[in-house]
Amino acid sequence: MPRVTVVPADRLVIVDGQALTFAFNAPERMHALQWDGKQGHIEWQGSDDEPPHNEPLEAASYADQVAPYVDLWTKEKKRLDNEAAAAEAEYNSLPNVKARKLASIDAETSAAIMAGFECEATPPDAVEPELLHFSYDSFDQQNFADAAVSMQLSTAGGIPTTTPWNAYRNHTADSKGDLVILQLTAETFLPIYAAALNHKATKMAEGGTRKAAVEAAQTVEELEAIR
Repeated sequence: MPRVTVVPADRLVIVDGQALTFAFNAPERMHALQWDGKQGHIEWQGSDDEPPHNEPLEAASYADQVAPYVDLWTKEKKRLDNEAAAAEAEYNSLPNVKARKLASIDAETSAAIMAGFECEATPPDAVEPELLHFSYDSFDQQNFADAAVSMQLSTAGGIPTTTPWNAYRNHTADSKGDLVILQLTAETFLPIYAAALNHKATKMAEGGTRKAAVEAAQTVEELEAIR
């Protein structure tokens, strides 16, 4: 026989250490029932006619006094287990897995774009071009767009014909690298701007290919295989 605790006021039934709370009927003034697997007792609250007291329960009492609460607990546990299984099945359904995969690809694509790109440029302290890293977060994307407009209008009066630009030597995934400040003209800005646009287009195309594979997937296993 299991170990059982019942506390009606808390709507609590514990069977072998697993507690469930749910509505159930119990005798009036029953404070708690304790059963250790072989024997136990019921704790009764007092009344005008009777003080609080414990009623011993022997093995023969189990069927009538304890088992009904175990049966209620078992039914409630089955109900909860069925609900959990249904919720898990819905969570892992093909449409929901697809939706999560698509959202993940969007986030990964955005992160890959904003991680920046590499492009050759000639720093002020160098003679030959070298491969430098350029930031491409949302702030720098706007800077690129503004600079492109500025360079197009550079022949107009009052529009700067050069612009300083941050780049980085020795960039790694864990380190931004060493700052290099370039002085870009329309001529030297153009290939860097083109590299920026190509970087974004490439990452978006890669994301689009992955999303198309997600949309075409017919099983969860196919979705999990998409990298």
